[in-house]
Amino acid sequence: MTNPFGERGRITDPGKFVGRWRELGAACEQLERRRPLLLYGPSGSGRSSLLTHLAQAAGAVLEIPNLNAFYLDLALLPDATTTYSLIVRALGGSEPTITALERRLAANGRPVLICLDGVETAIAAGWGEELLEHLGRLARRSAPGYHGVAGPNGQRMTYDLMVVGAIRGTPPLLSEPFATVRLGPLSFAEARMLLDSYLDEGETRFSVDEVRELMALSAGQPAFLQRAAYHLYETRRRPSYRWRKAYRAELRADPPVDNPLPPAIFEAEDDDEANDDPEPSELLPNERQLRVRRRRVQLPPGDDLRPLIAAVGPLLAGLVGMQASNSWSVGAAIGAAGYLSVILWNWRQQDDRE
Repeated sequence: MTNPFGERGRITDPGKFVGRWRELGAACEQLERRRPLLLYGPSGSGRSSLLTHLAQAAGAVLEIPNLNAFYLDLALLPDATTTYSLIVRALGGSEPTITALERRLAANGRPVLICLDGVETAIAAGWGEELLEHLGRLARRSAPGYHGVAGPNGQRMTYDLMVVGAIRGTPPLLSEPFATVRLGPLSFAEARMLLDSYLDEGETRFSVDEVRELMALSAGQPAFLQRAAYHLYETRRRPSYRWRKAYRAELRADPPVDNPLPPAIFEAEDDDEANDDPEPSELLPNERQLRVRRRRVQLPPGDDLRPLIAAVGPLLAGLVGMQASNSWSVGAAIGAAGYLSVILWNWRQQDDRE
């Protein structure tokens, strides 16, 4: 049985991208208005997955069947010239400049969507902001619905361009305004749909309680949710697997760059011990005996009969002694000894607690 949650990183399979309805709707609204857009959020929030989905599905969502969509990861590119070159060449040109790109957009005659991932890397390298401003300016000047009809000589070239980028952290202040969409935690319904999309047809789905616990342990962040689901799924292969402890250990050993760990990672350590008890066969003999003895004496508060036994026990013992000896003095002595034993025992317990 292969764990389906072992594949991590951005989602490239359209069948596994579910949810993000609010963010997707907000992004498409801005693209319809041809406003350049930045998707932003911390590591593991699903920016790259949403950007990939836009590149794959924007034509259908925006009802533009002839849309040309390009996805580029700026973290893998050395400079803006290389970025222009890749887009221009895809449109049938050769010169790697912003001017050549504008000409090719007009000559192409089809709406174009440019999706830029890893924008924070290009900005840190010193060329990302200028690239965004140039492409944003082109997008702002685009003409929605343009289908390749050339204007008279001397008029501005006409084209249809949409630009959207994904950036980790806070968007920069640019001279060309960009609309922004922030990616927050998933809702319960979105999380459940995402988890179900990874399971084969006919395979047992996670229960409502399991999804709730996964949400608590991941704070609804997609990358954390995927990791937690991986460890929970392992219990189907190894029933004694301590999945909560393994998940917490993984996050502590490899935390994200700028995404705070969910609060539940640092809570309920004692609960882990209770929920992840090893099987009796895994315990050493003395540990097994100690565990059994501990369970015998740790009764729930409503089931603790010791106060009742302490109050009635000596009296019953005295009555039995009186019946057996036919002497009330013997019965009284036995009862008094019993109550004295109870008093001494309570004193010892009080000393132990102090």
